[in-house]
Amino acid sequence: KPESPGQGAEGRPGNVIILTGGLTGSSALAGLLTAAGYWCGEDTFKKSDYNTYENSELIQLNRRLMQRVDVAEKEYTMAFQPDAIRRIEALRGVEDEADFRAMIVRSDSHAPWVWKDPRLWLTVRFWAPLLDWSRIRVLLLRRDPVQAWISTTQRRQIQTYRYQKGYNDSIQASLREFLETNRVDYLPVLFEDLIVTPERELARLSGFLGRAITMEHFRSSYDGDFYRKPKTLRDGAEAALIYLKNYGERLR
Repeated sequence: KPESPGQGAEGRPGNVIILTGGLTGSSALAGLLTAAGYWCGEDTFKKSDYNTYENSELIQLNRRLMQRVDVAEKEYTMAFQPDAIRRIEALRGVEDEADFRAMIVRSDSHAPWVWKDPRLWLTVRFWAPLLDWSRIRVLLLRRDPVQAWISTTQRRQIQTYRYQKGYNDSIQASLREFLETNRVDYLPVLFEDLIVTPERELARLSGFLGRAITMEHFRSSYDGDFYRKPKTLRDGAEAALIYLKNYGERLR
């Protein structure tokens, strides 16, 4: 058992894994932790409009596992696939683990580190026996369903609200089942709370991680406005128009 919330065995720094689906604000959370001193990788994946803070090596290894069981890259962002989770877990003892273990060793050499890749909801069970969970704190991140629907629709992922909520709820339930079955400590985080009431949420994070996470860190890493929900009524109206324009292709 860890000696304190932020440290693992022998007082070594505690690391962080963010578990979540896509478009949940995980890049903002990972950026905050990176600003607070967590290592996110030598090379991170950058989208056209923001840095994801996702370790490129972690992405490559997760994609390898997905390819082994024929899960297409875009599928995991729009469809919950419990069978794919089981097939990836079944790769234990079959897939060569050398590269996966080497990735962990490299990360540990930069501890404390933070891992964030939405593909982990599919692959974390493969990684689980390779990781020292006594040195890891998990943040289980989710998003307000309405805000999530607006965000995904603006990204042209056309889904009914019910479908999109069911997808995210299924991911959350799967991750909670994994964490609780394996007795892994975790802290639930709602992205909108992090933005609307940042001081309160940073205090929760600091207490759980045993490391000071401050507004200075947050302001240096987050470009949006604080104290209001990220998606406004205007964003909601735009999402509604996009949805109606693409109504025929909606997932439902």
